[in-house]
Amino acid sequence: MAAGAVVLRDGPNGPQVLTVHRPRYDDISLPKGHLESGEDAPVAAVREVLEETGVKVRLTAGLQPIEYDVPHKGGKMVQWWRARVCAAEAGEIDRSEVDEVLWLDVGQARERLSYHTDVQVLEEALEIPPTMTILMVRHAKAVSRKEWGSKKGNADDTKRPLDRRGHRQAKALRTLLDAYGVTRLVSSPSKRCMQTLQPFAKDSDIEITECPEFTEETFEAHHKAPKRAMKKLVAEALDDPDSPLAICGHRPVLPSMGDVVHSGNHPMSTAECLIVHLDHKGRAVRQEWHRPSV
Repeated sequence: MAAGAVVLRDGPNGPQVLTVHRPRYDDISLPKGHLESGEDAPVAAVREVLEETGVKVRLTAGLQPIEYDVPHKGGKMVQWWRARVCAAEAGEIDRSEVDEVLWLDVGQARERLSYHTDVQVLEEALEIPPTMTILMVRHAKAVSRKEWGSKKGNADDTKRPLDRRGHRQAKALRTLLDAYGVTRLVSSPSKRCMQTLQPFAKDSDIEITECPEFTEETFEAHHKAPKRAMKKLVAEALDDPDSPLAICGHRPVLPSMGDVVHSGNHPMSTAECLIVHLDHKGRAVRQEWHRPSV
């Protein structure tokens, strides 16, 4: 399994695409590479772009995976994303893999890319309208209600914390949220939700905004409250499309929240993320689900 990205920027003559020359193959291709052990594909895509080009990017929309045969090695699948530049020359280039980094006009890229599959991926990336990204996160694994209730007569479920696995999941989420360039964090104030986002919040120095409408208790009392709060957040996000938003909530509440972004009915596991890419009218253009491996 491999992952890569179509990185686009505005050039003097229109869009430009980031490409690399690999001396081992004497080809020009889009940046991509193999997943490391236990690595999420979106994280691998961002890492590979950084290692091959020195450019730090954030993912903006998922693209169709490409499968092809490698001589003497069998089939290979590459998962692709469209991406935008966060910082140029943010890392050291792996010169053993790449000896030249090229920003090509789209017309040049169509002519010079060595593989028709790369051109195919580029064309798909160009067809997608500009998007903004919202990540909906189910909180990581928490101490069971039964265990929590039996400890010293605990009755306040909003204070129920993550268990050991949940803390590992929360730490693993850091790189996934970073891959999409999250700059805003919103959460149910319940402890298990706040703890899910805290490792990323600490690393990124981003404050978590509490939203009481997303608690299970509020949902049980006022079923429409989470949807109203979600609509407000989506409207704010559409006004600031360069600030991807992550929202952490609970299993019973997430479907109501998801209705606002037309995500469909997909039961989410603990710490699973639904990433929705919306156009300027709030319509879902692409969506993906990612589940941590821990």
